[in-house]
Amino acid sequence: MTEAAALPQPLAAWVESVVGAVRAVRDASHARADSAVWEVAGRSGRYFVKVAPRPISYTRETRAYREAVPRLGRGNAPVLKESSAELYAMILTAVDGDPLKSETLPSRRRTAHEQAGRLLRRLHDVYPTIRAQAEAAHAVEATVAGLDKHLGAARDHLSAAEAQLLRRLVDTLPALGPLPAGFLHGDFWERNLLWNGHFCVLIDFERSAPGPVVADFVKLATSVWPGHPELRAALLAGYGRPLSDVEERALVAFSAADAASALAYGPRHGDAFVTERGRRTVERLMREVG
Repeated sequence: MTEAAALPQPLAAWVESVVGAVRAVRDASHARADSAVWEVAGRSGRYFVKVAPRPISYTRETRAYREAVPRLGRGNAPVLKESSAELYAMILTAVDGDPLKSETLPSRRRTAHEQAGRLLRRLHDVYPTIRAQAEAAHAVEATVAGLDKHLGAARDHLSAAEAQLLRRLVDTLPALGPLPAGFLHGDFWERNLLWNGHFCVLIDFERSAPGPVVADFVKLATSVWPGHPELRAALLAGYGRPLSDVEERALVAFSAADAASALAYGPRHGDAFVTERGRRTVERLMREVG
């Protein structure tokens, strides 16, 4: 860890008012401009301090930690110790583990994915279906409405045929009817699953909101599952049910929307991983359904 001076003011003063004197700080931000996360250590223990990039992110994440995360069970996610609406900041208890993508032993990776499936099911079941269903319908509308913006931003990275396919797939969403709804994580993939070799922990809830539960499978479906069907099977075993035929069709449509978003975001921000994920998804969709 580096010196505590690395924690900027007035954030440092607020953190010390909550946890006491901070002895060391480590920058734990992701490699993107709007990520602001620090690990802090002091007499009272270890915490992560996170400043949300936008007010809506702060609102979503604090809502998740207060209303949904406690349902995951002790030790399965960080605990919100304190938050500041003025600073858009949160102090979270530290949890052990490394991003799941670092696990290379196939049997342990399958175990981790099965545990992750159980955690996801608990999260999805937090809200009654009727309460979540209204916001799920809005999520579908927003996905369809936002496609033109993403396709426009990604036009240099898509052929006309590819853009047409993505549009055709996303346009099928409204006709699928009401989809099973629940409280979504919103960014569910191996980067936000910590694994210590025995237990899986779910982190980063800044995109959490009620919506169609199938949308939470998109990141894995576009990054991990194509090359590892055994991990899809393990996760759905932990989740406790397979996807329905309608959800499978919705997963394809949401994956198409995600590909357009990835190819709009990745090149603009120099994110090679996101760009590659979008490109691979487009190529797979062209082969399988084009």
